[in-house]
Formats: sequence, structure tokens, C-alpha cells
Amino acid sequence: MARDRDAIVAANRKAWDAAADHHRAHDQWRDLVEGFARPDYSCLDAVLTGHLRDLGLAGAAVAQLCCNNGRELISARNLGAAEAVGFDQAPAFLAQARELNAIAGQDCRFVEGDVFAIPAEHNGRFDIALVTIGVFGWLPDLAGFFAVAARLLKPGGAFLAYEEHPILNMFEPAQEDPQKPANAYFKAEPFVEAVSLDYYGNRDYDAPPHYWYLHRLGDIITRCVEAGLRLERLEEYPHNINAAEFDIYEDQPAQFPLSYALIARKRSLPVTAVQRSAR
Repeated sequence: MARDRDAIVAANRKAWDAAADHHRAHDQWRDLVEGFARPDYSCLDAVLTGHLRDLGLAGAAVAQLCCNNGRELISARNLGAAEAVGFDQAPAFLAQARELNAIAGQDCRFVEGDVFAIPAEHNGRFDIALVTIGVFGWLPDLAGFFAVAARLLKPGGAFLAYEEHPILNMFEPAQEDPQKPANAYFKAEPFVEAVSLDYYGNRDYDAPPHYWYLHRLGDIITRCVEAGLRLERLEEYPHNINAAEFDIYEDQPAQFPLSYALIARKRSLPVTAVQRSAR
């Protein structure tokens, strides 16, 4: 598993690095540059902002796993986080994150490396561990990922995922009948593709092969709990946080969920101590 996982992680890193310049070429990048030049700018929507504030964002130490160009993390810092550290394996996107951070005049840190091998020096440092749109699909090992998230958190710290709903990945908006499911929800093997990752402008280019997993919501929750995180909240939403092409699935007569927020908490006491106190 580890060897396969490492090969998949390396392939996905190459694919994301190849996408970075294409993202920089679009209006969305220019909007971020202009936005972060303004004090207290945030690109976060009302749902994610509300959850972060409810978790005590003001004065908190925040880690973002698979932070891409850092826009959400810098926004969290602007909204009052005391410390913000982003982890990602794609150096080209981390270069963009550091550029946006400088434009914002902030002090976020960005750490390059395999998300499954974040150095132990970061263990127990964070009040909030954040995951945003599209991260889970790139992970060949959910259990390993949640184990890392759990060890980064302080006792009592919160894990927050604001993600596209896995049901949405059953559909392909570009197909002839976009309302007809195209992919099985219970698909076990990853998609292996060499298609554009330019979700800003949807421009085609020769992309390195990469791997995408359709993880079921039940698997995500189970791996989260198995890592020692106590589930506090799961909310499903009818709004799309994926690429704009998926907006066609909003406002349907029979609406299915398009996104969700998962909040889980690291135990304040070791499991053995919790078990003893319950006796």
C-alpha cells in the first residue's frame, strides 16, 4: 500500500505542478491578487466563514492540509487566526501561495512535502485543521490522511472539511444527458486520467496522468472516527462549491446534495483515560 500510495502521490504532484501556470493565466488569479491587496479580504463563502468562527477562529492556530495556492488559509488569517500554516506537495502552487501571502502582508507559513509525511514537529500545534474543496478525491489513503490530521491537532482541537459531496462525482456535466449518472457511487478503483486540471478556465492542455478517487461519505466519516476524532456535526448543502460547470445541478425539482461540512473533534484526553473516566 505504501509503495502504491507514494507512486500515486508523486504522479498527482506532477499533474498539479503542470496546472499552476494555467491557473495563473485567468481572471480568478487576478481577482485574488486584487482582493488580497485590500486589508481583511477573504475569499471564503458565508458557510465556511460561519463554521470557522463557530470553532473559535479568532486567536486560533490553523493548519490547512493540501492548501493549493493558500487563498483559504490567508483568508482565515485575515479573519483573525493567530497562526496559519499550509501544507501541500506542489511547489508551483506553494509559490503562488507565498506570493498572495506577501500581497496580503500576512505571515502565513507554507510547508512543502507529502501530506502523509508532515514532520512530527507540527504535532499537537493546531486548534483547527482545515480541508477544502476537492481534497479527499486526491487521497489514495483516507486512513493515513486522517491519522495525520489528528496528530496535528491539540487535544480538543477541531477538524473541519468543507467539501464537494461525493454524490456530485457520479455526474458529468459535459455529457449528452448531464442529469443521468455517469459514474458508480461505489466505484472502488480510482479514475486514471491525463486531462486538464485547469478548473479556473477549463482549458485543455497535455496533462501528466493523475489519480482521482470517488470516496463515499460513509468511508470518509468512518476513517475520521477511526483516527480518534469525535464526530460533532455533518451538514449537507444544495449549493455547488465545485467548478462552475456543476452549477447546472443547483435548484433542481428533486435536489440532491452538492456539498457538505464535516466537523470532528480530537479527544481532550487519551482514549484510555476517557474509557477509565466513563467507568
